Amino acid sequence: MLESSYFVVGSASAAGAALDDLLAELNAEILEAHAGSAPALQLQWRALGASARLRLAHCPFLLADLGLPRPALWASPPDLAVHEAVPLRALLANRSVLATPLLRRVLSMAWYLARHNRVGARIALGMSASCASGLASWRPMDLDTLAERRPAWIRPRWEQHLDFWQGLLSAAGQDSPRGLERLQLWGLQKLAAEVRRDID
Repeated sequence: MLESSYFVVGSASAAGAALDDLLAELNAEILEAHAGSAPALQLQWRALGASARLRLAHCPFLLADLGLPRPALWASPPDLAVHEAVPLRALLANRSVLATPLLRRVLSMAWYLARHNRVGARIALGMSASCASGLASWRPMDLDTLAERRPAWIRPRWEQHLDFWQGLLSAAGQDSPRGLERLQLWGLQKLAAEVRRDID
Protein backbone atom coordinates (compact mmCIF):
# COMPACT_ATOMS: atom_id res chain seq x y z
CA MET A 1 0.00 0.00 0.00
CA LEU A 2 1.02 3.61 -0.40
CA GLU A 3 2.53 5.12 2.68
CA SER A 4 0.31 7.85 4.09
CA SER A 5 3.35 10.13 4.19
CA TYR A 6 2.82 10.68 0.47
CA PHE A 7 -0.12 12.87 1.38
CA VAL A 8 0.10 13.81 5.07
CA VAL A 9 1.89 17.11 4.76
CA GLY A 10 1.70 20.51 6.39
CA SER A 11 -0.47 22.49 3.98
CA ALA A 12 -2.91 22.20 1.11
CA SER A 13 -0.31 23.44 -1.36
CA ALA A 14 2.20 20.90 -0.09
CA ALA A 15 -0.43 18.17 -0.37
CA GLY A 16 -1.09 19.22 -3.97
CA ALA A 17 2.64 19.13 -4.70
CA ALA A 18 2.88 15.64 -3.18
CA LEU A 19 0.02 14.44 -5.39
CA ASP A 20 1.63 16.05 -8.45
CA ASP A 21 4.92 14.29 -7.70
CA LEU A 22 3.21 10.94 -7.26
CA LEU A 23 1.24 11.39 -10.48
CA ALA A 24 4.45 12.20 -12.34
CA GLU A 25 6.13 9.12 -10.92
CA LEU A 26 3.29 6.83 -11.95
CA ASN A 27 2.87 8.52 -15.34
CA ALA A 28 6.56 8.03 -16.11
CA GLU A 29 6.12 4.28 -15.63
CA ILE A 30 2.89 4.21 -17.62
CA LEU A 31 4.55 6.07 -20.50
CA GLU A 32 7.51 3.72 -20.49
CA ALA A 33 5.24 0.67 -20.52
CA HIS A 34 2.76 1.89 -23.13
CA ALA A 35 4.69 4.19 -25.45
CA GLY A 36 7.79 2.06 -25.06
CA SER A 37 6.02 -1.10 -26.23
CA ALA A 38 3.30 0.04 -28.68
CA PRO A 39 4.69 -0.42 -32.21
CA ALA A 40 3.01 2.78 -33.45
CA LEU A 41 4.59 4.86 -30.67
CA GLN A 42 8.00 3.32 -30.06
CA LEU A 43 9.97 5.44 -32.52
CA GLN A 44 8.53 8.71 -31.22
CA TRP A 45 9.10 7.63 -27.63
CA ARG A 46 12.72 6.62 -28.20
CA ALA A 47 13.42 9.92 -29.96
CA LEU A 48 12.43 11.93 -26.88
CA GLY A 49 15.10 13.11 -24.48
CA ALA A 50 14.88 12.94 -20.70
CA SER A 51 13.49 16.47 -20.34
CA ALA A 52 10.70 15.81 -22.87
CA ARG A 53 9.76 12.59 -21.09
CA LEU A 54 9.68 14.48 -17.81
CA ARG A 55 7.32 17.08 -19.32
CA LEU A 56 5.02 14.28 -20.43
CA ALA A 57 5.03 12.64 -17.01
CA HIS A 58 4.05 15.91 -15.31
CA CYS A 59 0.50 15.62 -16.61
CA PRO A 60 -2.32 16.92 -14.36
CA PHE A 61 -4.15 13.59 -14.66
CA LEU A 62 -3.19 9.92 -14.51
CA LEU A 63 -2.32 8.39 -17.87
CA ALA A 64 -4.00 5.13 -16.87
CA ASP A 65 -7.72 4.38 -17.05
CA LEU A 66 -9.27 2.54 -14.12
CA GLY A 67 -12.84 2.83 -15.39
CA LEU A 68 -13.56 5.22 -12.52
CA PRO A 69 -16.55 7.01 -14.08
CA ARG A 70 -18.38 3.63 -14.02
CA PRO A 71 -19.66 3.09 -10.48
CA ALA A 72 -21.04 -0.39 -11.15
CA LEU A 73 -17.50 -1.61 -11.81
CA TRP A 74 -16.36 -0.45 -8.38
CA ALA A 75 -19.47 -1.07 -6.28
CA SER A 76 -17.89 -4.18 -4.74
CA PRO A 77 -14.54 -6.00 -5.02
CA PRO A 78 -14.03 -8.89 -7.45
CA ASP A 79 -15.75 -11.99 -6.06
CA LEU A 80 -12.73 -14.28 -5.96
CA ALA A 81 -11.89 -16.63 -3.13
CA VAL A 82 -8.40 -16.34 -1.71
CA HIS A 83 -7.22 -19.62 -3.19
CA GLU A 84 -9.34 -19.61 -6.32
CA ALA A 85 -7.21 -20.39 -9.35
CA VAL A 86 -7.70 -18.38 -12.51
CA PRO A 87 -7.17 -20.41 -15.72
CA LEU A 88 -4.05 -19.45 -17.66
CA ARG A 89 -6.15 -18.63 -20.74
CA ALA A 90 -8.20 -16.14 -18.70
CA LEU A 91 -5.06 -14.57 -17.24
CA LEU A 92 -3.53 -14.12 -20.68
CA ALA A 93 -6.76 -12.67 -22.09
CA ASN A 94 -7.00 -10.18 -19.23
CA ARG A 95 -3.37 -9.08 -19.02
CA SER A 96 -2.35 -5.46 -19.07
CA VAL A 97 0.68 -3.77 -20.59
CA LEU A 98 1.21 -2.30 -17.10
CA ALA A 99 3.15 -4.49 -14.67
CA THR A 100 1.43 -5.80 -11.54
CA PRO A 101 3.54 -3.71 -9.08
CA LEU A 102 2.57 -0.57 -11.02
CA LEU A 103 -1.09 -1.63 -11.01
CA ARG A 104 -0.93 -2.00 -7.23
CA ARG A 105 0.50 1.50 -6.80
CA VAL A 106 -2.10 3.00 -9.12
CA LEU A 107 -4.90 1.25 -7.24
CA SER A 108 -3.45 2.29 -3.88
CA MET A 109 -3.39 5.93 -4.94
CA ALA A 110 -6.98 5.72 -6.21
CA TRP A 111 -8.11 4.06 -2.97
CA TYR A 112 -6.39 6.67 -0.81
CA LEU A 113 -7.83 9.57 -2.80
CA ALA A 114 -11.30 7.99 -2.69
CA ARG A 115 -11.05 8.03 1.11
CA HIS A 116 -9.25 11.29 1.76
CA ASN A 117 -9.25 13.61 -1.26
CA ARG A 118 -12.37 13.35 -3.43
CA VAL A 119 -11.56 16.57 -5.30
CA GLY A 120 -8.11 15.29 -6.19
CA ALA A 121 -9.63 11.96 -7.23
CA ARG A 122 -12.11 13.69 -9.52
CA ILE A 123 -9.50 15.86 -11.25
CA ALA A 124 -6.52 13.49 -11.44
CA LEU A 125 -8.38 10.23 -11.99
CA GLY A 126 -11.79 11.16 -13.37
CA MET A 127 -13.38 9.40 -10.39
CA SER A 128 -17.10 9.93 -9.94
CA ALA A 129 -18.54 10.50 -6.46
CA SER A 130 -20.49 7.23 -6.51
CA CYS A 131 -17.42 5.34 -7.65
CA ALA A 132 -15.34 6.95 -4.88
CA SER A 133 -17.90 5.80 -2.31
CA GLY A 134 -17.65 2.23 -3.56
CA LEU A 135 -13.88 2.10 -3.82
CA ALA A 136 -13.40 3.70 -0.39
CA SER A 137 -15.09 0.68 1.19
CA TRP A 138 -12.62 -1.81 -0.30
CA ARG A 139 -9.90 -3.47 1.78
CA PRO A 140 -6.19 -3.37 0.85
CA MET A 141 -6.31 -7.08 0.02
CA ASP A 142 -9.09 -6.37 -2.48
CA LEU A 143 -6.74 -4.06 -4.37
CA ASP A 144 -4.07 -6.77 -4.48
CA THR A 145 -6.61 -9.29 -5.77
CA LEU A 146 -7.72 -6.93 -8.52
CA ALA A 147 -4.14 -6.17 -9.60
CA GLU A 148 -3.32 -9.87 -9.82
CA ARG A 149 -6.59 -11.33 -11.10
CA ARG A 150 -8.16 -8.52 -13.16
CA PRO A 151 -5.22 -6.54 -14.60
CA ALA A 152 -7.15 -5.64 -17.76
CA TRP A 153 -9.35 -3.33 -15.66
CA ILE A 154 -6.46 -0.86 -15.74
CA ARG A 155 -5.22 0.23 -19.14
CA PRO A 156 -3.31 3.18 -20.58
CA ARG A 157 -5.82 6.01 -20.82
CA TRP A 158 -7.49 6.30 -24.23
CA GLU A 159 -5.09 3.70 -25.59
CA GLN A 160 -7.30 3.17 -28.63
CA HIS A 161 -6.94 6.86 -29.55
CA LEU A 162 -3.58 6.60 -31.27
CA ASP A 163 -3.77 10.21 -32.44
CA PHE A 164 -3.94 11.40 -28.82
CA TRP A 165 -0.80 9.51 -27.86
CA GLN A 166 1.06 10.49 -30.99
CA GLY A 167 0.05 14.10 -30.35
CA LEU A 168 1.34 13.92 -26.77
CA LEU A 169 4.71 12.57 -27.86
CA SER A 170 5.00 15.09 -30.66
CA ALA A 171 4.06 18.04 -28.42
CA ALA A 172 6.52 16.98 -25.72
CA GLY A 173 9.33 17.22 -28.24
CA GLN A 174 8.54 20.83 -29.17
CA ASP A 175 10.25 23.86 -27.62
CA SER A 176 6.94 25.59 -26.98
CA PRO A 177 4.81 24.09 -24.17
CA ARG A 178 1.55 25.24 -25.76
CA GLY A 179 0.79 22.09 -27.73
CA LEU A 180 1.27 19.85 -24.71
CA GLU A 181 -0.78 22.19 -22.52
CA ARG A 182 -3.65 22.11 -25.05
CA LEU A 183 -3.68 18.31 -25.07
CA GLN A 184 -3.60 18.18 -21.28
CA LEU A 185 -6.49 20.64 -21.11
CA TRP A 186 -8.42 18.49 -23.60
CA GLY A 187 -7.75 15.49 -21.37
CA LEU A 188 -9.04 17.26 -18.28
CA GLN A 189 -12.18 18.31 -20.15
CA LYS A 190 -12.74 14.76 -21.39
CA LEU A 191 -12.37 13.37 -17.87
CA ALA A 192 -14.84 15.96 -16.56
CA ALA A 193 -17.32 14.99 -19.29
CA GLU A 194 -17.00 11.31 -18.34
CA VAL A 195 -17.70 12.12 -14.70
CA ARG A 196 -20.73 14.27 -15.67
CA ARG A 197 -22.18 11.35 -17.64
CA ASP A 198 -22.20 9.34 -14.42
CA ILE A 199 -24.01 12.16 -12.59
CA ASP A 200 -26.57 12.55 -15.38
